[in-house]
Amino acid sequence: MEHLHTVILAGGSGTRLWPLSTPTFPKQFLPLPSGKSMIQETLARVSSLTTPEQSWVVTGRSMADLVQEHLPSISAQHILREPMGRNSGPAIAWAAATIVKKDPQAVMAIFSADAVILNVESLVQTLHLAYNLAEKGRLVTVGIKPTSPETGYGYIHFADEIDEGYGHQAFSAERFVEKPNLSTAIGYVQDGHYVWNAGIFIWKVEAVLSELREHLPELMRKINTIVDAMETPEGQTMLDELWPTLQSISIDYGILEKTHNLVVIPADLAWNDVGNWEQYGALFPANEQGVRSVGHHIGLGSQNIVVYNNTSRQIYTIGMEDVIVVEMENTTVICHKDQVQRVKELAEQQKKKA
Repeated sequence: MEHLHTVILAGGSGTRLWPLSTPTFPKQFLPLPSGKSMIQETLARVSSLTTPEQSWVVTGRSMADLVQEHLPSISAQHILREPMGRNSGPAIAWAAATIVKKDPQAVMAIFSADAVILNVESLVQTLHLAYNLAEKGRLVTVGIKPTSPETGYGYIHFADEIDEGYGHQAFSAERFVEKPNLSTAIGYVQDGHYVWNAGIFIWKVEAVLSELREHLPELMRKINTIVDAMETPEGQTMLDELWPTLQSISIDYGILEKTHNLVVIPADLAWNDVGNWEQYGALFPANEQGVRSVGHHIGLGSQNIVVYNNTSRQIYTIGMEDVIVVEMENTTVICHKDQVQRVKELAEQQKKKA
């Protein structure tokens, strides 16, 4: 896999794991039970397949120093600093147009910085198959075999098998579907031809640039102007002028829903997008009563709770069930697990007040 380049997308608004995660310290920098941050583990998973010289990060300008701190092996020149978030389409286009100048034969593997994958060996095997397909000009995505009828994820429907290898099969992708309601999600799981869209993509840079030029020509014209200018003294000025004018669009909407060249590899990766406090808490070990705690905590008769104490204070819980407790120096959040998605509402309210 000589030409494999890893691209980590490290944006994020820091709302779903508020108040631990904030716009200036979003969830990809949060610690995992291993002691590493999410973004560190994202790079570590593929460290056997690529090199720091072929690793890239696209992030917000305000987070570039944090990225450098967490990933010191990646050079500052390989951290692409967005003046503002414009979704995954422009981010991937910028990375592809930059990489192709250095390695015209490059294959780029794209990962979100803020997901957890426990089955790393399975990921590595899918990437070997994906790389081979990408070398043949196919656009490839790794889909997650659903373990439950989740309504918080998008799905990809797949059809005919087109290849196999490394213990996995590859199928032609038929269509992307938005986050379904529960009954629809149950049908998807029973059907067996749907996977969760995890945002893991592998393709030759030339292949994706061709698709971008076809489907998003104005975006690519501006991206090429930015990339060409980055080698000149006017580079930063050109970036600041053009970037805010780029269409804000996901790579899914921009090209993947339009192309006829997309392949999906279903995989069991023990994947978790850590989208709320219940999912984050579930990464930490539980006692016999299902209590998961980080930091100082003593509980009496509590069951199935998550306590995250980021202070030196002691937290005591008595007879509590199915709740999340988050304690920060100047903020305390207590919510029922059924309402955990509403933490984002609180975060956005506080952001408006600030």
